Amino acid sequence: MGEPFLKKWRQAEENIQFIIDKWVKIIILVERYERRQQQISFDNGKFAEMLNGFSKLNTKIYPDNEDNNNSTRNDVNVNVVVVDNNENYKQDFDFNSSGDIININQCLNSIGEFFNKSSQVLIDESYIINTKTLEKFKNYLDYLNSLQELFERTKQLSINQIDLLDKRIKDQEIKFKKISEENPDIKGGELIKLRQSIINDKQEIFQQLNKDWLIKQCCLQEFIIFQETQFLITELWVEWCKDRLKCQEKLVGLYDNLNQEIIHDMPLER
Repeated sequence: MGEPFLKKWRQAEENIQFIIDKWVKIIILVERYERRQQQISFDNGKFAEMLNGFSKLNTKIYPDNEDNNNSTRNDVNVNVVVVDNNENYKQDFDFNSSGDIININQCLNSIGEFFNKSSQVLIDESYIINTKTLEKFKNYLDYLNSLQELFERTKQLSINQIDLLDKRIKDQEIKFKKISEENPDIKGGELIKLRQSIINDKQEIFQQLNKDWLIKQCCLQEFIIFQETQFLITELWVEWCKDRLKCQEKLVGLYDNLNQEIIHDMPLER
């Protein structure tokens, strides 16, 4: 395992927590954005409700001549004075006999229908985002957390006593040499113990080096596998954009139909 990999490993380990923090905030923003869309959907429903109520009441301040004609016909048998009064009343409201308020209210109903349809579009889009795309955002966060756990697990498993054992071997070898030189005829006892201790420590170093190598190889493989998760970033954002585009295309279609209708049918003047 070369130094370039170890350098990249250290860089990843140093930055993983910052990356996790950023992604958590991205998820929060996505959720907040969807809540705003849901609120817009709710407001659209209120728009339709208020417009419906307004169109039912506005004829009280913009009376149409049709109602006055009905009233006049009902009074056909009254005396001449009353008839004359009705005629004057009718003439007073001849200025509004064009039926403009009826056309306006019909267009207001169309606008209310637009808000109802756009509300449903936003609800459907929000459902898709929350049940499918948002889950992929959270799944990617799980992968980031798994990588962080890999770093922590590696630290724990990589703890060894190689440096301590190496120092002890050197000290024992010096001691062994000193005793051998000062007491060339000495046998058994301390020299045998020293020699066995040196052998045991070297074997322990060998085992720990093997363990360290295996740990690094496993970490390398997991880190290589993790690299595939970068494509999840592409997948979830492409999916998010496609769903948004579908929603916007539906809304644009609704706006276009509404625009064509009110431009041609909604009076601006007499």
